[in-house]
Amino acid sequence: MPRVVLSILDAPVVTGPARGLVHLARALPSDVQLHVALLRGRGAGPVPRLDEISGGALVVHELQERGAFDPGVVAQAVALAWRIGARVVQSHSYKPHLLALAVRAARRIPWVGHHHGWTAENDKVKRYHRIDAWSLPRADRVVAVAESARDIVMREGVAGQRVVVIPNAVDAQDLQSPHDRDGARAALGIPREAFIAAVVGRLSHEKGQDVALRALAMARQQGADVTLAFAGDGPDAAALRSLATELGVADHALFLGHQRSVGTVYRASDMLVMPSRSEAMPNALLEAMTVGLPVVATRVGGVPEVADDGSMAWIVDPESPERLAAAVVACVGDEAERARRVELARQRARDRHDPARRAERYLALYAALGALR
Repeated sequence: MPRVVLSILDAPVVTGPARGLVHLARALPSDVQLHVALLRGRGAGPVPRLDEISGGALVVHELQERGAFDPGVVAQAVALAWRIGARVVQSHSYKPHLLALAVRAARRIPWVGHHHGWTAENDKVKRYHRIDAWSLPRADRVVAVAESARDIVMREGVAGQRVVVIPNAVDAQDLQSPHDRDGARAALGIPREAFIAAVVGRLSHEKGQDVALRALAMARQQGADVTLAFAGDGPDAAALRSLATELGVADHALFLGHQRSVGTVYRASDMLVMPSRSEAMPNALLEAMTVGLPVVATRVGGVPEVADDGSMAWIVDPESPERLAAAVVACVGDEAERARRVELARQRARDRHDPARRAERYLALYAALGALR
């Protein structure tokens, strides 16, 4: 009889936390089974096929919501926890936290909350942060994905002894591509000879793509023959296209849209630019380190922690297109330095962000809570 972990997730698509659960499920021992309960509102699109992505390592359930705050979903979550015999409940984001609180009370099992970082896109999101800040101190343990995230939740009232830092992991098999470099570029419509800097992530304010475009214009003025390839979609897509035209770099700013195979994007690229205004533990950085792409990134969240504060990537202050441009110029112009930092970064990814090692940390956490006896 497997010992069951239940994770509650609000993810209409395959998000970073969802990928993290896939990696965890693959790496857990066979006698520990991960179940994921996905919140599904009215009109939601296709269910993210996390079970297929995981190769059958996790089990997916749906919690149907009739409205934004449907009390009936609480009963569904509690009933599911009883039916599968959950020994521990985990939650990711504000609404799953509230459901996990109810499951813990009904099932009398430990609750592990997660903090993946906060953004401040609008007032509604800020209100959700307040729910997060109210609920997380009530969890038995809170997993923070970086030391910077640990500091945030402690400032919000979570006791230090209840916070466990478990960094994100990257599974190299998720980054494979059926194409070689030229084939990947052909598939994505990228010029064969261009020097491509990928910008991977949702097109929204906190990701800083507008800063990247301004840096692109400056870098090209300084002689760097570089093109940005934006992989992702989001609310800022139209505004970013307009900004590229306004800056005169529309011919060197490619908008690829949402890409199911991020591995193909990396295969087609020469470097990664991550201009974020806020992050916790960015998966794009870990992915680039794993596949061997040099990185220019902003000093936010767990970025300095992951990249050894600049020895493995070019790291600059956020909100500074001038400094971002200078780092891009330096990266493009120094092949030997790119190779040196890439090798250090590959080793760091293998040593600290391996899925098996991350699974060991979770098992130690469950053992400390007496959850899987």
